[in-house]
Amino acid sequence: MKRSKFPCVITWIALCAFVLMVSTLHAEWIHDGAAICTATGQQEFPEIVSDGAGGAIIAWSDYRSGEWDVYAQRIDASGVPLWAANGVAICTAAGLQEIPQIVSDGAGGAIVTWDDARGGHWNIYAQRVDASGIPMWTADGVPVCLAPNTQGVSEIISDGVGGAIVTWEDYRSGTNWDIYAQRMDEHGMPLWTFNGVAACTSTTDQIYPQIVSDGAEGAIITWEDGIYVSGMYDIYAQRVSASGTPLWTTNGVAVCTSECSKWFPVLVADGAGGAIITWEDERAGLEVYDIYAQRVNASGTPLWTTNGVAVCTEPEEQSGQVITSDGSGGAIIAWQDWRSESLDIYAQRIDASGIPLWTTAGVPICTAADEQFPPCVTSDGSGGAIFTWQDNRTASWDYDIYAQRVDSSGVAKWSSNGVEICMAANGQFRPRIVLDGASGATITWEDRRSDNGDIYAQRVKANGTTDLLFASASATVTGDYVIVSWQLTVCVPASSFRIERSETSDGEYRDLELDVLRDSQYSFSCVDYSVLPGSTYWYKIVLEGSAGEESCGPIEVHVDAAPIVYAAHQSYPNPFNPMCTIRYDIPTAGSVSLRVFDVSGSTVRTLVNAWREPGIYSELWDGKADDGSALPSGVYFYSLKAGDFVAARKMVLLK
Repeated sequence: MKRSKFPCVITWIALCAFVLMVSTLHAEWIHDGAAICTATGQQEFPEIVSDGAGGAIIAWSDYRSGEWDVYAQRIDASGVPLWAANGVAICTAAGLQEIPQIVSDGAGGAIVTWDDARGGHWNIYAQRVDASGIPMWTADGVPVCLAPNTQGVSEIISDGVGGAIVTWEDYRSGTNWDIYAQRMDEHGMPLWTFNGVAACTSTTDQIYPQIVSDGAEGAIITWEDGIYVSGMYDIYAQRVSASGTPLWTTNGVAVCTSECSKWFPVLVADGAGGAIITWEDERAGLEVYDIYAQRVNASGTPLWTTNGVAVCTEPEEQSGQVITSDGSGGAIIAWQDWRSESLDIYAQRIDASGIPLWTTAGVPICTAADEQFPPCVTSDGSGGAIFTWQDNRTASWDYDIYAQRVDSSGVAKWSSNGVEICMAANGQFRPRIVLDGASGATITWEDRRSDNGDIYAQRVKANGTTDLLFASASATVTGDYVIVSWQLTVCVPASSFRIERSETSDGEYRDLELDVLRDSQYSFSCVDYSVLPGSTYWYKIVLEGSAGEESCGPIEVHVDAAPIVYAAHQSYPNPFNPMCTIRYDIPTAGSVSLRVFDVSGSTVRTLVNAWREPGIYSELWDGKADDGSALPSGVYFYSLKAGDFVAARKMVLLK
């Protein structure tokens, strides 16, 4: 039996031998993902954001009512849905509500925006939902823009103080598409000009706006700018201050105006008030698509080569670009790539000076058979990135979901060509990804396994595994000790576990060196006898394996205090070798003796012969006599005398 690291004198609990409290954790992640929404009708276009606590909030378009609405669900780090089954209604107003976008509100909830046709034409609406799933603004959302004609393709970012900034395509002029934006505070009140401020209203068309924070409660917006009917577009950008004032050249600064068409710009903040923008570029020839990028500083000045630096100019088509920060002023860009005559996924890291850091043509993320597209990416928080995509390597046209992580050097960290996230029947589409706060990620997608579009999600750990090893765990206060129990989804040796405990919710955890017992093939438990009355504890179960450590917890339990009465508890363990613990309770101050006798009645060891204040105590006996000699195996007795109280118990030393 392992001995606790605690000192020899350990306070003890004198409690009734019945369960006082149980704290339990359950996991909901399962193979091929956890169901987020399986309501009747179609659910599609999921978007995801972190809840700031290891879980996520997902919003989607929902057809359960017979017309498109917007719903959302929050899941914790274990995949447990925290809101109403199949999600809470964000908007179920008359008419259509489609293509939601979502951002954290910084308080465990989210702000959602969508395109809304309740007024007879498309406008922009928004709603905030708190950490409990309760809508905080006007029922069915507040209007972001109610201008005439059509507004759509909205995008949203946090303003950093509980509100959000929204941008969209706007046809209020009746002659061409423009770019507008609006800031909403945490109460759903617009902070800028009614119906939004203009980022660009030039006479050509401006479409496909994308937005990032400028780090100062404002935003940087980029878009395609040109003539819609000819499809000839340039890339422009504008910065809008926290008060809604455009800060750069009227109608935006030119990011790329080379003699070709450019499409689908996306951007990421550079961490210094500017942004890195990447786009699909046709300058190499008609229908020859490459990837280019440009950085603009906080003043709107392009910092790299005029019209951008080449990210990838391999033969055939590169398109569908996405971008994330590398945490060092640069970016990681991924795209779908036709160089092998089938769609693959490639990526490149580019530093703050516009220099590619990985292989010239980009590193392969997935080059498995058949098609992989479109990529989605998030930073891994360590200079690398995690990618996800829909994958047709089985050539069945039932797309699956895969993922891959690369480090800051572009080296793949998971299985070649990615790890399986979902292989369910009938196809999975449009994956979206968010960092889980532990160097892994949570991925959501549109799922057809039931022949009806549903929403599913899965968490992939930092080591690329999706198996949730801990199925459940609990800590139970029973009598004068705590039993920690847990169940795994795989079979491992009992010696693989380490039990840690903290006395505060955010304090240091210490290894208890407890013996772990296997209760069944997948179930384990251990007993902590070193708890104190009136105290609260937090336990962690740590599984040590070849792939690293996997932990479950913290599991919180509270041990109630109880009146102390005279008691001599049975020694533990019994039989014992080489030592045991003898516990006793003293309600009144006085002289106390605790002695060990052999079967002849002779005293072999005096453990206590001293004054004791009221309290709960324990002593260790190492199986030795008073002179330090080792005693033989056999039956021994110990006797406690305190005032008029006398008690004796038997124990066995077994060598």
